[in-house]
Amino acid sequence: MTDARVRERTAITGIGHTALTKASGRTPLALAAEACLAAIDDAGLEPRDVDGLISFFWAQRDPPSPQQMVEALGLERCNFAAYDAQGGGWACAGVASAAMAIHAGLCRHVLVYKAWNGRSAPVLFGGAVQADYWPTGAREWNEPFGASHAAALLGPYVSAYLHRFGLESRDLGELAVLQRRHALLNRKAMMTKPISLEEHQASPWVVEPFRFLDCSLTTDGAMAVLVSGADDARHLRQSPVLIRGIAAASLGPPSPRRSRDMWDMNVRPAASALYERAGVGVDDLDFAQLYDPFTGMCLLHIEGYGLAPPGGAPAAIRAGDFALDGRIPVNTHGGHLSEGGMAGLGHVVEAVQQLRATGVRDDFCDGAHDHDRTHCRQVRAPELGLVCAEAGDSALILRRAA
Repeated sequence: MTDARVRERTAITGIGHTALTKASGRTPLALAAEACLAAIDDAGLEPRDVDGLISFFWAQRDPPSPQQMVEALGLERCNFAAYDAQGGGWACAGVASAAMAIHAGLCRHVLVYKAWNGRSAPVLFGGAVQADYWPTGAREWNEPFGASHAAALLGPYVSAYLHRFGLESRDLGELAVLQRRHALLNRKAMMTKPISLEEHQASPWVVEPFRFLDCSLTTDGAMAVLVSGADDARHLRQSPVLIRGIAAASLGPPSPRRSRDMWDMNVRPAASALYERAGVGVDDLDFAQLYDPFTGMCLLHIEGYGLAPPGGAPAAIRAGDFALDGRIPVNTHGGHLSEGGMAGLGHVVEAVQQLRATGVRDDFCDGAHDHDRTHCRQVRAPELGLVCAEAGDSALILRRAA
C-alpha cells in the first residue's frame, strides 16, 4: 500500500481468541478453529462468508495450515491463502496481505490467525526437523557459537544500545513494570500480580542484557482477526477499524555494509515509510502496541517509531509518557511480557479493541468505560493507533471509523 488511493479501503471487522494458558490440553487446530470462529461471529458473519486465510510461523509449522483450516471451518471457498515463515516480524504483514488481497478483488473477508502450544509443546529454535543436522544459511553463523535462541540473537543489539546511551538493566526494568501494571486490567492476561523494579533487578539473568523479567511469555492459545473491504465493513456487527497505513518489508539484521546503527534494525526506515503512507505523524498517535519479545527490543521500537528521542525511552517511561493516561500509551494490554506471547497478533487485537466505538471488552469495567485505572484500561477517546511487529519488519496505522 503506497499512497492515498488505498488508505482506509479495508478494515478489521472481527477479532477472536482462546484462553491464554500454560497447557491448553488441545491441538493447535482446535485452538485456531475456536479463535477463527469467534472472529467470524464477532463480525456477524458465517464461515461461508470467509474466502481467504493467512497464518505465519517460525522454525516449525506450529499453526495449522490454511488447507487444514478450510476443512476445520467448513469454508466454501478460499481464493487466497498465505502461510509465511518469518515469525513475529510478519504479524502486521499478515494483516497487510489480507488487505491487499481484498483491495485486489481476490477476496471479501480474510482471516489472519495464529495458534500454537508454545508453552506445553515448545519448539526447538532451529526446528525439530532440522535439529539433528548441521545448520545452514544464516544459522551457520550463530548456532555453532551458542546463539541458538532469541535472547542470545537479539541481546547484542540491545547491549549496543545500552552502551551507546549509557543505560543499564534498571532502565529495561521500567518497561516490564509498566506493562505488568497494564496487564492487571486485562482479563485474559497470564500474569496477574504486580511487580516492582526491585523484583526485576532480583530476577536471574537469562542472557545479558536480559533478566528473567525482561523476557516475553511462552503461551498456549490462539488469536484471529478478520479483514474486510471498507464498504462491506460498514454493514457488519462491529464498528470497523480502518487500515490507514501499512509497512511490510525486511532489510534483515543490521550490518556494517548498510552503515546502520546496531540497534536500528528495520524500524527507522519502516517508520518513515509507514507515516508517509498513512499521511500522519507520530504526534497524531493516541497509543502504540509495539512488539516486545524482550524489554530492550520494545525500547528500540519506541525510539525507532519516534515516540521518544534516541536513548530517551527509559526516561519517558519514568515520566509517565507511555502509561494509560500518558502522552502515547504503550502496550495497553500488557504485551508479550505480561498478557501472553502470540507472535504479535495480540497487539493487533488490542489495537482493534481500543479503537472500536464500544472500546475494550475484556478489562474489569462494569458498564461504561470510566477510565478509573483500578479497573479500566480503555485509552481516552483514541482515533489513531500504531502496531508494529518484531524488528520493525511490518507495521500498521489503524483508525477509528467516523
